[in-house]
Amino acid sequence: MKAHRQYVKEQIKRDPRFAKELSQANAEVRLAVMIAKLREERGWSQRKLAEVTGIKQPQIARIEMGRQMPTIETLWKLADALGAEVVIGPRQQLEMRAA
Repeated sequence: MKAHRQYVKEQIKRDPRFAKELSQANAEVRLAVMIAKLREERGWSQRKLAEVTGIKQPQIARIEMGRQMPTIETLWKLADALGAEVVIGPRQQLEMRAA
């Protein structure tokens, strides 16, 4: 049985689209983790973040699980509530970090 990393390397070599999709997925996961981390650092539940932002709790859950990529408007609401900033970089890089 192949190790996961070996499989990924082989797929990247075979299909350039795979590398692009993997990169996008990694960015989405990083963003999801950062939003959850910032929320938890405040000691807030998803419900509390929903109350503060006006975003429904199930949507926050989907964002934090990486199942939904938030719109820029939603990112601004989250960043404002969490005291963070949204950083958009090259090659579709998107981050949220403490301000």
